[in-house]
Amino acid sequence: MKESLFCSGVGAFAERFDAFLVDQWGVLHNGVAPYPGAVACLARLREFGKPVVILSNSGKRAASNLKRLAVLGFPAESYTALVTSGEVAWHALQERSDPFYADLGRRCFRLAPRADPGVLDGLDLETAQTVETADFLLASSTNEPDFAIVNYEPHLRSGAKRGLPMLCTNPDLVGVTAAGLVPSPGALARRYEELGGQVHYVGKPYPEVYRFCFSLLGGMAPERVVAVGDSLQHDIAGGAAAGTATAFVVGGIHADRFSDPDDSAALAALAAEYAVMPDFTIPAFRW
Repeated sequence: MKESLFCSGVGAFAERFDAFLVDQWGVLHNGVAPYPGAVACLARLREFGKPVVILSNSGKRAASNLKRLAVLGFPAESYTALVTSGEVAWHALQERSDPFYADLGRRCFRLAPRADPGVLDGLDLETAQTVETADFLLASSTNEPDFAIVNYEPHLRSGAKRGLPMLCTNPDLVGVTAAGLVPSPGALARRYEELGGQVHYVGKPYPEVYRFCFSLLGGMAPERVVAVGDSLQHDIAGGAAAGTATAFVVGGIHADRFSDPDDSAALAALAAEYAVMPDFTIPAFRW
């Protein structure tokens, strides 16, 4: 396996690439405050004329994420676009051009619906009140105060028994918050697969979101792009599969695995675990 180049920040390799795909949670902020240097780093990239697409596995639509970033101090002019897996899925559900979406049906049962009540607004869908009356399940967000996967076990078992497909618009297993790591929709989807259910994932590391981003970048060659993220399983593996260079942020979801930001042994162990090695490793998203 190749080696990763340990760098002090993004400035060490920024000139090598024409555009950036930057993760949100665990890289830019923790949901409560921006990480030190993150706001300034985005501003520097824009000063150097580098298009920046913030690519997030948020199951929510882009508009709510844009508002959050503004509140946290990230001005809209500091990045080119924000793409969420929820936004990509919303457009796919609206267009129904892909065979998977065309066959989904119109009655959707939402898991953890209080987490984002407006995620299906504007779509020709009916919210099913029970799994028994649904055509498919949707796992988009889990940030409810009392969320626990075990509470959804009856719904998951019922859906799997009926052979209902699940649409998961956030493949993350856990998410970074100010209070620590919390379960994400990907954990619900993983359990559904264990029960024999079929899951269609939208988000990193799956190709659908990368195609969306490249379209926003005018069809730029993937090798001219670097994907920056804190999850080897999602950000780094996804970027590598899409053909981009990758930069791993140590201080995010895997922070507890590192004794210091230059811990090459910890990186080697993670890389072996997820079968992917980032091109660059940085302590944080800073210049």
